Amino acid sequence: MRKRKNGEGSIYKRKDGRWCAAYYDEGYNRHYIYGRTKAEVQKKLKRKDDDSALKEKDEGNGNDVKLEEWVLDYLENYKKNEIKATTYSSYMIIFHKHIENSKIGKMELDKVTVENLQKFYSNKISEGYSSKTVRSIETIINSALEMAVKTRVLKENPNRYTTIPKKVRYEASVLTKDEVERLQKEAKDDELYPIVITTVYSGMRKGEVMALKWENVDMNEKRIFVKNSLCRIVDDKVDEQGHRHARYAIMEPKTKKSVRMIPMLDEVYEALLEQKRRQDLDKEKYKDIYQDQGFVFADCTGSFLAQRPFMNKYHKFLKKYNIQDIRFHDLRHTFASLLIEQDVSMKVVQELLGHSTITTSMDIYTHISDKKKEEAMQLIRRKK
Repeated sequence: MRKRKNGEGSIYKRKDGRWCAAYYDEGYNRHYIYGRTKAEVQKKLKRKDDDSALKEKDEGNGNDVKLEEWVLDYLENYKKNEIKATTYSSYMIIFHKHIENSKIGKMELDKVTVENLQKFYSNKISEGYSSKTVRSIETIINSALEMAVKTRVLKENPNRYTTIPKKVRYEASVLTKDEVERLQKEAKDDELYPIVITTVYSGMRKGEVMALKWENVDMNEKRIFVKNSLCRIVDDKVDEQGHRHARYAIMEPKTKKSVRMIPMLDEVYEALLEQKRRQDLDKEKYKDIYQDQGFVFADCTGSFLAQRPFMNKYHKFLKKYNIQDIRFHDLRHTFASLLIEQDVSMKVVQELLGHSTITTSMDIYTHISDKKKEEAMQLIRRKK
């Protein structure tokens, strides 16, 4: 195979059917050449040293690259290898939904202005998208444009001067003490009781509970070790009907801090003993199809629980016992609320929840700690 000369570039076929060559000149500036066929691009590459070809090519730093093309190239070639598959999947979902085929996405990279970007973000807010969604869109575009500056495709990043909505603090719904006690009294025989009470008294994320295996549960020392998480990944490829399919995979938890040990309360210990008993019955009942993968909470085949059917059962479970209809993730918030109400230090709350920093815990549970501040002030008043 012939070795390419320095600066000769690489040629590849894009998803839109066009062929493209990316190469660096002597000043380490990155350039792009496009063509309908590979031969056309090869011909243009051979002519790139011609002064007239260079002049034509260098009109506009973006080299006729559209914003959506650059963002996609950035995600596929720069970000994919440095972030988790789930994060990459979420980035691609945002790209396909909000940037690809949008008015600003079709603009040539070097024609995008601060005003264009600001109007784009403002329109997203007007269309009813949350500040979190708009911030996610902005993060992707800004990172892509920063890379364009670093690789000298652009001289300046216009996104630096835009303003976006401030992050809105989410105040979670939580189960009350009475509701938790009602579940313990009335729902013990229910199929979903073990997984619900385990989550309420451990604070595990939904994916962490779903991926929990018996090998990571120490029933003797009454400890749970969180080491994995069930993650949803959306395939980037589109099928013939134009659909993107999602799949679930067992992966490492969200952050390094997410790998943690959680002491097991008696309520959880008893719930897991019952879960083990029921699972042993399932193994016998469905022995022809059961393949034991070690999951604590498994379906009749031994695999992890199918998410949509499970969530339907979960909401019916809450309704059955006259419990407020909250998200499954809010069971985790319930755990945090119970800890804070008992004056557990925020550092311990952080460690038990697996937050990367104590600031994260403080930001999420400010409304609960505010209540504790008010109670503390009342204690001072009583001592006078």
